[in-house]
Amino acid sequence: MKSINPTLRIAELDALRGIAAMAVLLFHFTSGIAKNWSFHLYDPPFGFPYGGMGVDLFFMISGFVIFMTLDRAKSAASFVVGRFSRLYPTFWACALITLVVTSRYGLPGMEVSMRDALWNIPLLPRFVRAQMIDGVYWSLEFELLFYAAMLVLHQLGAFKKLTVPVLLVWLAAAAGAHWVLTHGQPESQLYRLTGKIKAVTSLDCIHLFGVGMILYDAHRRRAWSAGHTLVLLVCGALAWWKAAFALHFPLVVCFALLLHLATTGWLPFLNARPLVFLGAISYPLYLIHQNIGLVLLNSLGVVTQSAWLRLGMTTVSMVMLAWVISVCIERPSMRWVRERLRRFT
Repeated sequence: MKSINPTLRIAELDALRGIAAMAVLLFHFTSGIAKNWSFHLYDPPFGFPYGGMGVDLFFMISGFVIFMTLDRAKSAASFVVGRFSRLYPTFWACALITLVVTSRYGLPGMEVSMRDALWNIPLLPRFVRAQMIDGVYWSLEFELLFYAAMLVLHQLGAFKKLTVPVLLVWLAAAAGAHWVLTHGQPESQLYRLTGKIKAVTSLDCIHLFGVGMILYDAHRRRAWSAGHTLVLLVCGALAWWKAAFALHFPLVVCFALLLHLATTGWLPFLNARPLVFLGAISYPLYLIHQNIGLVLLNSLGVVTQSAWLRLGMTTVSMVMLAWVISVCIERPSMRWVRERLRRFT
């Protein structure tokens, strides 16, 4: 196993984020049109039905990165400030832009009341049954709750020597919750309690976060153990059990292998400048592309009937908008927040 330098940023991870974001974008602009929208925007020139699994790759990367970030953090406060500056200012900007555009130009079924829009601010709208300004925000709730769980466990010292046992318990809880919610009675108290526990403890996606976590643990220890293998096998078993379609499990396995190879230096081509660029804008691209992109796809119908041209123009526009947000909002806001709050960390 090639080792990684724990003090350096891993550019390959940024590239994978960019690839995942583009996969989700292409899914929404092609196959997602027919799957998720009841109205006709245009006839996509091709299908990309598995692009939505880019979110699964995002979760694996998060498992690796958040574990690594906690290891590097000087304190719990510095971790919180870092995550806040990374997530919230860019999210607020993208949510506001999306709300303004969709309110002005319309997107049937995505009208959001002022009450629901305000509940999007803390990034947990579904906890109060509020509608999301953009449907892609669902994954941010999982990310945020995972960060919280990781911080608590890290502060308790759970990852110093007990990473494998802790992950196995977490995965076992996820398996138990999945069984109860699959085979239990919806009216039972156990069913309702399990649903609430699952919602706040990342049980839905811990098999994906867990892949990244165990890969990071192996790399930081510069050794692979039977325990690491066992965790990966359990993660794989949960992925197989919860698979939504035939290729779901094989793709999860491929993503895990891809993440392993990328973080051990075996995929140097990921350092190509276009991929690094996409990685740098991946967060605003993920946040901004769907609803605004659909509005643009629809509006371009008066300019051209070429599906390829409409898809190409919309994709390029979303990438450029994400770049502007990254340069003008994401990076400056991260610096500003961290500088202002540094004395508290």
